[in-house]
Amino acid sequence: MKICKRCITAAAVFLSLLMLSSCAFWTHSISIEIIAQEHLPQSPAGAFLAGAAKEDITPPPGMPLAGYALWANKGKGFRTRLYARVVYLKSASGASVALVQCDLLAGSLLLNQRVAALVASQTDVGMENLLITATHTHSAPGNYFDSNFYNDHASNVPGFHPEYFEFLAQKIARAVIRAYQEKRPAKIASGKTQIWNLTRNRSLQAYLANQNIAYEKQPGSYEAVNPDLYLIRIDAMDDDGQYRPLAAVSSFSIHGTAVPMENNLYNGDVFAYIEREVERGIKKHYPSSRQPIHAAFNGTHADNSPNYQKQGYPEARRIGTAVGRRAFELFCSLDGALKNDAVIRHAAREIDLFVERCVEDLCLCHRPVVGSALAAGADDGPSPVISKLPWLKQGSARWFFTQSCQGHKRTLAGPLQYLFLPKKDFPHRLFLQVIQINDVLLLPVPFETTKEAGARMAAECARKPARVDFHHAVVISCANGYFGYVTTPEEYRIQRYEGGHTLYGPQTQPFLARHLAVLTEKMIQGQNEFSFAGRRHYDLRAGNFPKEKAPPGAQRKAVGQPLWVLSRGGGESYWSFSWEDLPSDRLFWDQPMVRVEKSKDGVVWEPLILDGESVDDEGYDLAVVNLSMLEGGAKGLYETRWYLPAETRPEEEGKTIYRFAVLPQSGQAVFYSPAFPAAEE
Repeated sequence: MKICKRCITAAAVFLSLLMLSSCAFWTHSISIEIIAQEHLPQSPAGAFLAGAAKEDITPPPGMPLAGYALWANKGKGFRTRLYARVVYLKSASGASVALVQCDLLAGSLLLNQRVAALVASQTDVGMENLLITATHTHSAPGNYFDSNFYNDHASNVPGFHPEYFEFLAQKIARAVIRAYQEKRPAKIASGKTQIWNLTRNRSLQAYLANQNIAYEKQPGSYEAVNPDLYLIRIDAMDDDGQYRPLAAVSSFSIHGTAVPMENNLYNGDVFAYIEREVERGIKKHYPSSRQPIHAAFNGTHADNSPNYQKQGYPEARRIGTAVGRRAFELFCSLDGALKNDAVIRHAAREIDLFVERCVEDLCLCHRPVVGSALAAGADDGPSPVISKLPWLKQGSARWFFTQSCQGHKRTLAGPLQYLFLPKKDFPHRLFLQVIQINDVLLLPVPFETTKEAGARMAAECARKPARVDFHHAVVISCANGYFGYVTTPEEYRIQRYEGGHTLYGPQTQPFLARHLAVLTEKMIQGQNEFSFAGRRHYDLRAGNFPKEKAPPGAQRKAVGQPLWVLSRGGGESYWSFSWEDLPSDRLFWDQPMVRVEKSKDGVVWEPLILDGESVDDEGYDLAVVNLSMLEGGAKGLYETRWYLPAETRPEEEGKTIYRFAVLPQSGQAVFYSPAFPAAEE
């Protein structure tokens, strides 16, 4: 069969235009103005203080999932709840920081600014000492970004979602305020370990192009990773005057792509397990009156994928729990290292890349450009058809006219990109920040950073200052905004997915490294003044998302008996129960919905506890799904699934039976499923 080259070219152009347009003409404009607020002064505290809080940010079903772009689904429910975790730290001298970790794809500068405005009157947290970072799960909603480009293209539905954005801002602000208000005397320690064989480099060809890589002994994909896990432990004074664990802040480099693009449930991917393993370990081994918080940050993950055998929840769980257990081991090893004061410093700067695109002799391109390799997708989620087409697939670098600013990048859709993607739609307000906590220097950047790009940024910050008093410089990706990727100049030349998504050209990494080094030096010298513009204005395209609440429907009603669903294709087996309830937008998906209970006699029931944890929808194995809307949207059909990996199945003597408890919601009383026995395969 002869291959029609013209047909291939036409298909490539059509699909490229589809990726660029994303049906944005179905949206309408919205204007948002952020007015800066003066926060409370950072006054001396006399002692090191810390507070921590957590808020559920799980939205109702229907939000588009971000990360797999056009090929993603809308969320039909959740497998693991999404959270925002906050750790607030204040030194005895008065310097403070609020570290926020969210189960989201990436940060949003607009979100930072809104949260800072919301918390200003009640805390000493402002833009300069507020860090909001995301774990980069590809199974959480998007459409909350500060640029039209990512609102239109990160998920499968274009446009900014003002209601979801405000939901996130209010939830995060509430957690920051609570962490600040509940601060108490604390102790702190930090440590580092290494984890191998759970990650792999998905762009080894690009990594090996780096000039500093030893070619006589080339690393393989399992060696070309960032294995470092950093952890800061915080203990705080408990109600009885004793110091007990309050929180942990960690960083590990792993992409949130263990769960594939076919997924349609909100979840935190590998980080859901990393977060919870440490929290569970603390509760089990260190009794306390407070719920511990583990804010797990993502490091230089851009080319570091989870080392899965096959994408799916079992592998996300295997890899995530393994990382989490190692993190908890590191946490425990710091028992004797805790100190009752901390060095806390920070510095920040905002740069408009459309105005100030040079630092010293390093300049970014005057216009961001999408590379052809971006449309092809990465190895973890290749774009159907596009990933195989000539000139679009990964590694299709340009080898002529490479002296232009964008170098070896092939422009997706050629000159037509400038028509379909106006310059003003791209992110250009760059917020850079450095934060020192004792001997750890955090370098949050609004980029997905490759292993080597991050190593070079960290090295320059450690080399540049006149006086360095930290031992570890840690790059945090997807923080305080989102600009796509950053590679080294050598990696950029290869034009794999990561290089194609480095929007501002091959000098992006040196540009960021130089700015971060200057900020670090200013921080150490005490020159950390930051001035946020009094008013910040955004013109965004809002998507056509449903806004009207459906009328209430019938009361809760069971639909059949609980069923044991046995997987026959290597997937997960589970107990399933379906029921009718209020419409999905009348339920509160950010509140507990379902738990499992057990009984010996069918009369006395109690919550099921496995390995010290209640089996409910705040854990690993209970999903809640909106199957459909009934009677014109007047009520909904729902399903809960209790997944039972072999290592977690109850081992009960006698005839123990179980039931699902659907918890009270919107005036509805608790509702129970019929009883069912333990699973038998």
